[in-house]
Amino acid sequence: MEYATLNNGVKMPMAGIGTFLLTPDEAEASCVSALQNGYRLIDTANAYCNEKAVGRAMKKSGLLREEIFLETKLWPTFYTDADAVDKTLARLDTDYIDLLLIHQPAGDYVAGYRLMEKAYKEGKVKAIGLSNFTKEGVQEILGIGAVKPTVLQTEVHPYDQKKELKEFLAKEGI
Repeated sequence: MEYATLNNGVKMPMAGIGTFLLTPDEAEASCVSALQNGYRLIDTANAYCNEKAVGRAMKKSGLLREEIFLETKLWPTFYTDADAVDKTLARLDTDYIDLLLIHQPAGDYVAGYRLMEKAYKEGKVKAIGLSNFTKEGVQEILGIGAVKPTVLQTEVHPYDQKKELKEFLAKEGI
């Protein structure tokens, strides 16, 4: 398995399974199968409505929690809820999240980022980052955040390479 070392020293597997558009039953079965076949990263989100299934899959896999890299995202309606991270941990039935992202720059995402920084400092989250942000949005977070984002998860494909954004992120160590 190939790993990337994030800017805070956390090692993230470079191959994983995403659970977007999977029903809870599909997510559970797919994640169990993926984990039993060597995958070690699971990507989910509050908005996917399958976090409980992902939690069940991690337990059913037979792997130790430390062997699984769990990534999830906070939805904008939760950015100002003081207990959003604790509720996410409860849905996933785990003590910590390896990577927690702001799902998108909507609503009070600065409050959401502050919430994630607090969870990071408390050890509930090993790394924090952003999803679906532009260069300008990342720059805003860099200007106000106490904890540097480790990751920007965004759409990249052969017809949309985002070369300038990737260069900026590399220069920032994200």
